[in-house]
Amino acid sequence: MAEPGRLSATPRLFVDFRDVERRENITRQYHQARKHGAHPVLKQEAPWEQHPGMTAAVIYDEREGLFKAWYMAGFYAPGAGHVQCLALSEDGIHWWRPSLKRHEALGSVENNIVIPASHHEGQDHFETMLKDPADPDPARRYKAIGWSSYDWDGPLAGIYTATSPDGLDWHHTPEPVFHYHPRPGTADLGPVGDAQSLMIDTLRGRYAAFLRGGASRLLSWSEDFVHWTPPKPFLTALHDEEGLYNNTGFVYGDQYLGILTHFDKGPVTQTQALQLLSSRDGEGWARIPGEPLVDLGQVGEWDRFQLLLTGAPPIRVGDQLFIYYRGTARRHNKVPAEFDPRIASDQDRRTMSIGLARLRVDGFASVSASYEGGRLTTTLLRAEGEELRLNLKADYGKVGVECLDEEGRPLPGFGLEDCVPLSVDAVAAPVRWQGQSSLGPLRQRPIRLRFHLHNARLYSYCCV
Repeated sequence: MAEPGRLSATPRLFVDFRDVERRENITRQYHQARKHGAHPVLKQEAPWEQHPGMTAAVIYDEREGLFKAWYMAGFYAPGAGHVQCLALSEDGIHWWRPSLKRHEALGSVENNIVIPASHHEGQDHFETMLKDPADPDPARRYKAIGWSSYDWDGPLAGIYTATSPDGLDWHHTPEPVFHYHPRPGTADLGPVGDAQSLMIDTLRGRYAAFLRGGASRLLSWSEDFVHWTPPKPFLTALHDEEGLYNNTGFVYGDQYLGILTHFDKGPVTQTQALQLLSSRDGEGWARIPGEPLVDLGQVGEWDRFQLLLTGAPPIRVGDQLFIYYRGTARRHNKVPAEFDPRIASDQDRRTMSIGLARLRVDGFASVSASYEGGRLTTTLLRAEGEELRLNLKADYGKVGVECLDEEGRPLPGFGLEDCVPLSVDAVAAPVRWQGQSSLGPLRQRPIRLRFHLHNARLYSYCCV
């Protein structure tokens, strides 16, 4: 018999059914994030922000109480390449550009540039910049991973890593960690292209680099952010008109989720949208079927043709997750319309921007049943807390819970007839039984939970 799972404060989701033993009249649904308003939350508007692309990473710094967005800009003068900038926000929606006075652009240091166009002749772009509170070295508090086209035909093109004590002054590796052109007879890792991201794996105390290798996404691991394993494929395109442009991953509860920039390479489409990924060990990843997590904008909207991920995890804000993404109203195809009449000529040629989509906390997937009712029974679990909490929508229905022993029999005092039904829409509703306010008497005992749903939806459950 398998070891019981941990029923702890970590939410247990329904993105997969690993923790589910039996479903009766139950439907699972994956959910789309809803976009915030009709416009980007951060656009390239300053004089030094003229780049047609815009890699980006957005985090929330709990110690400083600020949202931080690192993003690529540049192309502000003939010969000027990429720069990396930093914007700040108190609410994640309204942003300002601090005057950092660190690097010159257009004859002034009154700007928010943290990586100048002079580095590698302005041919770098960093898609992930993260804060790493667990690193004992304060000089490595922030970590980044990025691509450089510098030395295109030589050994210095590829993926670099960088560290910083404050997110402002960055120190890069002297040569690529992953090479575009590995040198024969050396220990160079590669070949890899651009479109990369970084994950801090807090479950296993390591770092993951997600990389591009032809039609496949590649994965490399490091325990010290210095030495990396040879990249290996973990996800491959299914056909020639599909591109796995980029992906990121992040720890969510006791599992891993990720976002894939999916590229429809069809000659007329040339669009990109964001799909959900799932993994239990960080090694093997599955694509979630159905509608994109964040879909293309409608006709006339700023994100009509391309949505690309930002290189950081979603951010919890109250009862919602903030999911930042990049978007533009032009197709990926760079062939002018006059050379390919299937591509419309009226595409927006302005710079890429950062948008915001919102999702209910734990709301990637749910299980539900209509008025005829349904039941879902978990695998064996071992309660580590006192109070069972549900993330559910049942304000016009109800959810009841019973606790079963290892043979599937209701435990005295914790049967369905003892449960006080929940008829609320809440992300952390406590479950009560008549005469029992907690799971305390069942702590450390192997149990199953059986959820009874009537016109109700269940997103996750936990025990605190």
